[in-house]
Amino acid sequence: MSEPHSRLYFKHGTACGSLPPDTSPYMDGAHPNLNEFAVSVFQLTAFQRTLVWLILCSMVNISFAEDELTLRERDLKQLQSQIGDLQQQLGRNRAEVSEQRQALEETERRLGQLNRQLNDLAQRLSQAVSRRTDLEAEQARLEQQLEGQRDAIAGILRLAYKQNNQPLIKLLLSGERPEDLARQMQYFAILNRQQNDQLQQWIEQSNRLAEVIREQTRLTEQLSRDRDELAKAQTEAATQKNRRAQILVNLQSEAAQTEQSLERKQDEQAQLAQLIERMQAELTDMNLDFPADIDMADVRGGLPWPLDGALRARYDTAQDSSGLKWQGWWLAAATGTDVRAVHHGRVVFSDWLNGFGLLVILDHGDGLMTLYGRNQTLLRTVGEWVKAGDTLAEVGASGGFDESGLYFEVRRNGRPENPANWLENR
Repeated sequence: MSEPHSRLYFKHGTACGSLPPDTSPYMDGAHPNLNEFAVSVFQLTAFQRTLVWLILCSMVNISFAEDELTLRERDLKQLQSQIGDLQQQLGRNRAEVSEQRQALEETERRLGQLNRQLNDLAQRLSQAVSRRTDLEAEQARLEQQLEGQRDAIAGILRLAYKQNNQPLIKLLLSGERPEDLARQMQYFAILNRQQNDQLQQWIEQSNRLAEVIREQTRLTEQLSRDRDELAKAQTEAATQKNRRAQILVNLQSEAAQTEQSLERKQDEQAQLAQLIERMQAELTDMNLDFPADIDMADVRGGLPWPLDGALRARYDTAQDSSGLKWQGWWLAAATGTDVRAVHHGRVVFSDWLNGFGLLVILDHGDGLMTLYGRNQTLLRTVGEWVKAGDTLAEVGASGGFDESGLYFEVRRNGRPENPANWLENR
């Protein structure tokens, strides 16, 4: 009875199956070269066929993984492109904004960049100083070890010199009894191994000490460059802050005209609503990898607060004498306080928006979005996934405000909702 044949088969999108027995080695309708390949596989041993099968399966799985990665990258580029189009539209609307507000946007954007640069430099400097401290401690330890071994190494080198001048043949021709001679040669070999090990350890420690010293030199030079860069950034940040202060003074005179101020605030709210509506329309057909059965109603009333701050303005209360009402919360907090995501989601907006300053918008799926405005620094870019508690930004007063805090909104299907209905009670 002939050995059962095996057919190679693949199904797109599924894992490789087992080899079915009692099937033809030829693939129906296949190219002759593929039939020859099938016959060649049939002629292999069972172990070899299994090995070939596993290799082919791994190649198919790698291909599927690469396809999935390519799709994810394509979705991210598409998302960034769509948001970029929206930002260009916002840029065209800038012509309708006063020169002072255009200057405010430019200044606060630059301040946001500088604040992030300062944070990165401060973190890098802290890590470098810590690393240098570790290197200095290691250098001291190595120097102490090498100093302790100096006399022993010197003795080994002197002994090696003597041995080179008194060859082993002298020991062999010494006339001692064979058993004594064998014992002395064994002692001689053990001593040489110990001396070689000790000498090798000393060489390795010496090389490591030299490497540590070189790394310290590089680190010191990098620290010097980073400190210079930090000083320049701090100087520019101070200049931009002074410029912003002057712009705010000029804007206060504009705000004295109540009708213009009311119209501007209405335009700002309308602009945000338009942005949300456009984003939702663009994102509807995109797969953002949200669970298919997600129901945000399940987390209603249980989301964490975006920061620990005092609630100064509540939803649907009057903003001022203009009659406009808050569409979210304003939480007072110190400048630089971390702003945290309230739930898993994807960043769909991270930029400056008139009336809201440096703003981050998260899409959580199921029509729910959260907005985080008035920040001094943005720490996330469009397309990034975040989970609850991840830092999104740092508290500031961007948007032309003079008191630091976070403006927070919850929107469901584009409409603002009371954050108190979504966040946990405090």
